[in-house]
Amino acid sequence: MADENFLAELGFSQNESRVYTTLLKNRLLNGYEIAKLSGVPRSVVYSVIGRLVDRCVVFRLEGDPAYYTPLEYDRLIERIRKESEDSIRRAEEYLKGLAGEEENHDYVMNIVGFDKFIRKAAALIDEARDEISLSVWQSEFVLLKAALARAVERNVKVYLFTFEDIVLEGSVLFSYRIRDVSKLFPYRRLTLVVDQDQCLTGENSGDGSVFTYTRNHAIVSLATDEIVLNIFWYQYMEKRGLLGPGKTAGEFLQTIESLAKELGIGPDMTKNLMVYDFQRRKRGEGSGEG
Repeated sequence: MADENFLAELGFSQNESRVYTTLLKNRLLNGYEIAKLSGVPRSVVYSVIGRLVDRCVVFRLEGDPAYYTPLEYDRLIERIRKESEDSIRRAEEYLKGLAGEEENHDYVMNIVGFDKFIRKAAALIDEARDEISLSVWQSEFVLLKAALARAVERNVKVYLFTFEDIVLEGSVLFSYRIRDVSKLFPYRRLTLVVDQDQCLTGENSGDGSVFTYTRNHAIVSLATDEIVLNIFWYQYMEKRGLLGPGKTAGEFLQTIESLAKELGIGPDMTKNLMVYDFQRRKRGEGSGEG
């Protein structure tokens, strides 16, 4: 590769490259000599030299005629390196700002497939800095346990809510430990909230599962509220002594219905809770637990 081609990659025009390398080889030349030795036409050589003088790549020694000498190559390389680093830093800051703006967009993304959900959930858990809240089931917990354990090791606060019997050392666990929970719920919703600004939620129905990921503040807040409400009811029932290890689905439902009656919560207020509707339909069909 010709000398000027190397310099072209550093921001020199072809004629500027030829003038500079000619001066570097010969140290001190006048305009006529530069044109003759570099091959740059005399009609343009002085404008090229002038640009290099303006950039302090070439220095003019006054006289008649004037002579020119080059900036030492090591100082030129040092300057180019510093300018490049500054440009890269500014570009990084600019692009980081754009990325930050993108992160704040309230987009909602669907993730199709249970395996993709698990990979996304594990990645979010590994990225967590401060806090993780997870409403989870035993089968999914097993797949996410290693990532959750790593989060605990990083001193991330991990809050787990579940209806089943799970254990994660170092986490704050709220578990009803229902023995036959599959008889209680017709669905298996999972909700993950990371650092109070990212949410991943959906129901596990195998390959056809559709999960939703978002940073939308309203949706993240709703997901957080659901987990908090579940924990609230768990704590309330625990405080009242209404929970015991190894409850059955039927016993749990009886406890919930007793509380609903005690607090004046009628069917219209719970019709959006599928657990109630599911059990009522089962009873109507004569196959539910009392």
